[in-house]
Parts: sequence; C-alpha cells; structure tokens
Amino acid sequence: MKEEKIEQFIDLLLEGYEVENREEIISNCTLCYENPVEYIKNNDAEWVIESDEDGAFEFSVSNELFNFLIRGDKIDEVHELIDESLHNIIGDFPIEIRYAGDYFKWLQPKLDQEDPPLEIIELADSYSDELQLIIIEKHNVERISKLCQELKVHFRRTSIPF
Repeated sequence: MKEEKIEQFIDLLLEGYEVENREEIISNCTLCYENPVEYIKNNDAEWVIESDEDGAFEFSVSNELFNFLIRGDKIDEVHELIDESLHNIIGDFPIEIRYAGDYFKWLQPKLDQEDPPLEIIELADSYSDELQLIIIEKHNVERISKLCQELKVHFRRTSIPF
C-alpha cells in the first residue's frame, strides 16, 4: 500500500519531466520508508536521524529528487533558476520585488498561462536556509498535498501568502 502511494507521489511530482531513473527513485524512496536506517547508512546521512528521527523519508525525497529541485537563498537567485528550468519564458527578475511572497504572487499568473498550468511548491526540508522548490503541474497540487500529509513530507504552496 505504501509503495503504491510513494510511486503515485513521485509520479505526480515528476509529471512533465524527462526522467531516466524513475524506477530507481521510487525504489530508493520505498526502501527508505521501509528501512530508514539502511537508506540513511547507504547515503552517509546519519546526521539526518540524529536531528530528526522521523526525517529519513523526507530526506530521501530531497536526495532522490535533487536534480529536479530548485534551491536558493536569495529570491533573485531562485528566479534565475526557475526561469532557466522553464527555458527562459519568464524574463528578467522584477527589480521592484523585495520579498519571496511578493515574487511568487507576481509569478503565479505567468505560470497559470503555461500549458499545462504550473505551480511552484516548497517540498521537503532543504536542511539549510535555502528555499527548496519544485515546479509541478497545477492540476496535481491537491493530490500532492494530501500525499505529503500522509507521508509526512513538508509541503507549502508558494502561491498562497506566507
């Protein structure tokens, strides 16, 4: 049952991406859910469970999806990474924006115009001061949110004010 939820979760997050190692990602996240100590040991990440005993699965999500995540500590830096991920469709950073919440409020209407409409969410713990984001297809937001709750993975919609 959990393996099916994990597979659905990963598939929803990665819908629209070219993924060469889908089965490996799902297998590794499932291994971590079923045997967190083994996964953590295999990835030299004992520090994760030392600080958060229940954080292994969330770590596996960040670790396995690393190449699909957007991470940055400055909003203009995050903008550049988002724009690059979307093949430069957004354009220059709006210099009048100073706060992350204002940036995402500015960005969401642009993402709504994409086909399919997109949304950026905060996903899992970055284990740093950086924002950790992923671009997803907007029609998957509610199902991803529900699965994040069930699987105990941090989730926050950036389109909703902080």
